[in-house]
Amino acid sequence: MPALSLADLLATLGASDLPERKRQELASAIRTVARALGRSPEIIPADGRLLAGRLKEVAPAAIGISRGRWNNIRSLLRTALALVQPISPGRNRNDLLPEWLALSDKLGSRSEKIALSRVLRFLSARGIAPDAVTVETFDDYHRHLDGSLLKRPNQTFAMMVKAWRRAASAIEGWPPIDVEVPDRSRSWVWAWERFPASLGRDCQAWCDRLAGRDLLDTAPFRPVRPATLAHREWQIRAFASALVRMGRDPATLTCLGDLVEIEAFKTGLRFFLDRESGGKPTTAIADLATTLKAVARHHVRVEPGHLDQIGAIIRRLAPGRVGLTETNRTRLRAFDDRENVAALLKLPEELMRQARRQRNLQRGAVRAQLAVAIEILLMAPLRMANLTRLDIERNLVRPGQGRALHIVIAGEEVKNREPLEYPLPAESVALVERYLREFRPHLTSTENTALFPGIAGGFKNQAFFGDQISRTVRAQTGLRVHPHLFRHISAKLYLDAEPGAYEVVRRVLAHRSIDTTTAFYTGLETSAAVRHFDRTILDLRKVSGIERFKRPKRIGPNGSGQGK
Repeated sequence: MPALSLADLLATLGASDLPERKRQELASAIRTVARALGRSPEIIPADGRLLAGRLKEVAPAAIGISRGRWNNIRSLLRTALALVQPISPGRNRNDLLPEWLALSDKLGSRSEKIALSRVLRFLSARGIAPDAVTVETFDDYHRHLDGSLLKRPNQTFAMMVKAWRRAASAIEGWPPIDVEVPDRSRSWVWAWERFPASLGRDCQAWCDRLAGRDLLDTAPFRPVRPATLAHREWQIRAFASALVRMGRDPATLTCLGDLVEIEAFKTGLRFFLDRESGGKPTTAIADLATTLKAVARHHVRVEPGHLDQIGAIIRRLAPGRVGLTETNRTRLRAFDDRENVAALLKLPEELMRQARRQRNLQRGAVRAQLAVAIEILLMAPLRMANLTRLDIERNLVRPGQGRALHIVIAGEEVKNREPLEYPLPAESVALVERYLREFRPHLTSTENTALFPGIAGGFKNQAFFGDQISRTVRAQTGLRVHPHLFRHISAKLYLDAEPGAYEVVRRVLAHRSIDTTTAFYTGLETSAAVRHFDRTILDLRKVSGIERFKRPKRIGPNGSGQGK
């Protein structure tokens, strides 16, 4: 039986016995969803699980719809889908069973009630009382969430599990079911305890060298940063786990040399190619292979011929790629459009305006926080690690007695050890000062000096903050911009205005070498150059056309006009 489409859903809706006004609302929502996805209703599946992933990528602002209206459309679509398939209800769609209502009233906070509301109504709708809950009940609930239109069903399930555990330990009579949160990402990566102890010790020795812990090591080796060190350790452990997944006996992996044998090297990489990228090379896989090559060269010290074979494989994984990835180039092309450039450049001001209108003080403060973060990324294109860890006392410097404000970061805090200093323009200073004066006090105590404080004190979580910035830009402008792309955007916009000015870009981005700058950004100004070229040709065409119609008469040999 062929899968139902949104067109079939419209037909089912038209034949339903719902009130006419309700049918019109639901039909309008279905058509709006089709328009948002840019496809005909006939080819869009009426499947909540498939639609959830697609709808998560829709930016309401990009199609001229407010966030509130879009949420209403999603709710109406959920109602319509319930006509043709089981669909997870919203938190307030049905009453709780008396048993669940009595337990729910004992929950200590509003956040706990919100986290558990959906599952309690799910259980109540199916007549499942507290004494009838089993592990299989939660499996059914998780599958139900997967078939819903929720943006993040796995996160919703995980929040519910944590709240359920807290309720079970604090409330008498709450079902003590121990539910596990499934790790659907990297659960296949083994801990070192599952490998021979010698492999873990050998990896630790390599990591100690990377960290520069051996004071007697005379080889020129710049210590890596803690985050890089943790990533290198994970890469080696993941590669060893991949070999096991491909059939290798873990007992035979006794040292790092076993990982960089040619056949083992190929087998492990094949796992990542097949599992992670559908057989296509990626930057992450090439980086993993390069990490293992460094191990082979500097730690295992393989023969030159062996190293050449590894190098040849890596060249096939990353065949001559330098500079920007194709994904980043594609996203940067959006900024050939002046309206997109204006939307991004005006976004901090718009977010601050929204912050001032927000009645909820904390939500307004978060919006102002995002406004300042995006303003800094535009005017002082920092790496995300440096942006997140900006400290008011250490990194915001006010030279003299004026209103000037500089962002100053010492070299040891920067990825390439280059010190940074960005004097902010007056408009940016005003935005930062308003945030510090009016909004930041609602986010943290006076003892915390982080410019962007986290919920539990200290600095905001880098991954969460980066995702928050990306989602905000997407929702407000329709553009796909991750925080690191701001560095590339700033380079593109400047090179569009000043083609060939790589030295300025190098200094702003704090590249050590001009070669790095040119490798990444050569060609970014091509579109601007082509537009200038086209304008020149078009201007010549206009001039040539005028001359053709105003050409003076040619003089004949006898001094008169052109003869026959």
